[in-house]
Amino acid sequence: MLRNRMFLSACAVCFAFPAALRAQQPNVDPIPVGNVAERLGVKLMPSAPIELDFGHSVTAMLADPGKIESVGIKGMHEGARITITCVGPSRLRVEADEMTPVEQRKTITVRVDSDGTLTPTPDRPPPAKPPAK
Repeated sequence: MLRNRMFLSACAVCFAFPAALRAQQPNVDPIPVGNVAERLGVKLMPSAPIELDFGHSVTAMLADPGKIESVGIKGMHEGARITITCVGPSRLRVEADEMTPVEQRKTITVRVDSDGTLTPTPDRPPPAKPPAK
């Protein structure tokens, strides 16, 4: 009986204060998707949002392989699926994958500068070198 009351109390708290139970997200300004799509040479899907908030993604199709090569994704062909995800303040993860002519997948992280330029960044900082002996 006590267990049932505790469960009902927990449910009541969840319904009464749902905002208190959400994970905290950093305050990140949304990134305009149209500018990024133009610089990557991709065509957005019709349902794509205008701005990309932290943690959200958008799917596109590669239209100009030369443009995406400039940020570091090489070897993709027109029609490849591109997924753009906002992973942090002014940071996007760009994933490209295709099935034909050869199955391949490449992923990079780019920084979006204030003027809209895309600069490739390392996914993780390089490991520190141990001191020389």
